[in-house]
Amino acid sequence: MSTSTRATSFPKLPIAGVGRRLAALLYDLLILTGLMMVYGFVALPVASVFGGLHCQPETLDYSPCVGGPLFQLGAVAVIAGYFFWSWRAAGQTVGMRAWRLLLANPDGIQLTWGQCLLRATVGPLSIACLGLGYFSAWARPDKASWHDLISKSQVRLLPKKQK
Repeated sequence: MSTSTRATSFPKLPIAGVGRRLAALLYDLLILTGLMMVYGFVALPVASVFGGLHCQPETLDYSPCVGGPLFQLGAVAVIAGYFFWSWRAAGQTVGMRAWRLLLANPDGIQLTWGQCLLRATVGPLSIACLGLGYFSAWARPDKASWHDLISKSQVRLLPKKQK
C-alpha cells in the first residue's frame, strides 16, 4: 500500500484491541530472543578479548562480560533498533504483521524518529506497571495505551487479505 493510499484509508481502519497488541508483542519477543542470541554470539567474544582477564574461558566466569554496561547498552541498542527500524520502515514489527496491525500517526503518516523514541521509552513502562499502560486502553473509547497517547500514534487493524 502506498503512503498516500495508506494515509487516506488509515482513519477508516478499526483501532486494534489490547489482546491483539499483546499477542503481537509475544511474537516480537520470540524475534527479540533470536536477535539477542545472535548479539550474544557476536558480543561475548568481543567482550572477552577487550574485557580483560575476567572474561577468559579458563575462569569460566563470563558475568563481567555480560553484566557490564557496554554489553547491556548494546543489548538495549539491538532491541530499540528492531522496533525503530520496523516502525519507521513499514509501520509494523514482525508480530504486528502476523496479527495484521499497522502503526502510524492518526492521519496515517509513518512515525517520526521522535515518536519512535517516545514509544520505545514509554512502552516498557506500560508493561512494567503490571500492564496498566496496556490495560488502561480498555477504559478508553479510543483504545489508546500510554505509549499511544505520549507518542500521538495509533495502532489499527488491517483487513484480511482476499483469497
